[in-house]
Amino acid sequence: MSNSNRPAALHAALRFVVTSNIPSDYKSTLIEVLTQAVRDDEAAERYRESMAEPEGEWQEHEISQLKSFLQGRTARGWQHADECVMQLAAQLHRGSESVRHKATELGLGAAVDYRFAKQSKLDRDE
Repeated sequence: MSNSNRPAALHAALRFVVTSNIPSDYKSTLIEVLTQAVRDDEAAERYRESMAEPEGEWQEHEISQLKSFLQGRTARGWQHADECVMQLAAQLHRGSESVRHKATELGLGAAVDYRFAKQSKLDRDE
């Protein structure tokens, strides 16, 4: 099944299962699985569409907010770096890669990327 036919095939399979004489234990499980697959595909499509949209130029107030949030911060691990990025991305309504890229561009990479934080620590220890 090609990706372009997948939504139609999932909906057809769901209609078939709903109208078939499959035992109810199996039927409810199949309906649940097919419904979740449809939802997952729709969510993935929305995500792809949102990532394809250009976010536009960074505004001065966004840069100020980014700088004030990250100033003096250093990621303590990968998860901490990702949490900082996700929090900023939500506040600024921007993609996480865009936030990470802009922070690195502004010299604040150690707060949003643990590689930079580790390297910075190694440089200070030498």
